Amino acid sequence: MSARALALALGLAASGAVLAGGTDVERVRVWLERMQAAGSRYSYDGTFVYVRGDEVSTMRLIHSVRDGRMRERLVSLDGNGREVIRTDDRVTCFLPDRELVVVEKARPRGDFPPSFPTRIDDLVAYYDFAVDEACRDRVAGLATAKITISPRDGYRYGYHLWVDRRTGLLLKSHLLDERMRPVEKFMFTHLTYLDEVPEEWLEPGIKGDGFTWHRAEDPPGPGHLRQTREWVLNDVPPGYRLTMHGEHRQARASRMQEHLVLSDGLASVSVFIEPADDEDNLMGGSRMGAVSAWGRVVDGYHVTVVGEVPLAAVRRIARAVQYEE
Repeated sequence: MSARALALALGLAASGAVLAGGTDVERVRVWLERMQAAGSRYSYDGTFVYVRGDEVSTMRLIHSVRDGRMRERLVSLDGNGREVIRTDDRVTCFLPDRELVVVEKARPRGDFPPSFPTRIDDLVAYYDFAVDEACRDRVAGLATAKITISPRDGYRYGYHLWVDRRTGLLLKSHLLDERMRPVEKFMFTHLTYLDEVPEEWLEPGIKGDGFTWHRAEDPPGPGHLRQTREWVLNDVPPGYRLTMHGEHRQARASRMQEHLVLSDGLASVSVFIEPADDEDNLMGGSRMGAVSAWGRVVDGYHVTVVGEVPLAAVRRIARAVQYEE
């Protein structure tokens, strides 16, 4: 038996021992840890389907792990043929329909397959966790275990996750609304694990000659908190905490917006604050697929709250934003 195979066997045996007993939370934690480790352990070439509202996209994902370095190439197989190249924490997006290339720092949890936190002790007050290890569902021909994450109130969504029993890689996920109905789906239809990814597979198929290149400013990382005496948040939904407060400029915007991020450790919501001088600004609530938004004016500033959460959550957060003299 090779060293790699032996290590995998020992890892599976150890995780199996934990999964055989313990509470649902402990067993789910082991699966989430395996999911997180899979992204930095395995190379693969896969095709997945992503469904958001009425939109269906098919994409090819090439994921390479070599000498501790992670690289990816994401290619749209329908529509406008967009490509995304990711090297470590730098992302380059080729948008042929707009003749634009955007280079930016990778956003946390903005990857495919979707990622999830492994520290869930603080989440048990707001979510119920369960794992069905007897699940017989197969995804892309691979046997899976199924994890269910159910919200305890109306301020966050739930999840169904199908995980490769052998490797721990997430193969399929459903984002579930307040009635536990799928509003966003991700699923591999084909997946091949690889010992090594050919270098040419990771090169963009779009050269970008004649395109406009835009290098976005690096956003503040999670935990970057800029103190302010002006804007305060009163009576936000239980569990949501301010995790980032900085400034944000959209790709073609001429001025800065204040940008706040709140999270309960799983769900996250962005708050944008700017002078209220645009008649097209959102007022009240809006929902498109899994994304909810709420806009209001506070002391001459327009506040927009956006996130993959129920409308009740963005409404309450928007109403919690107050200007303090």
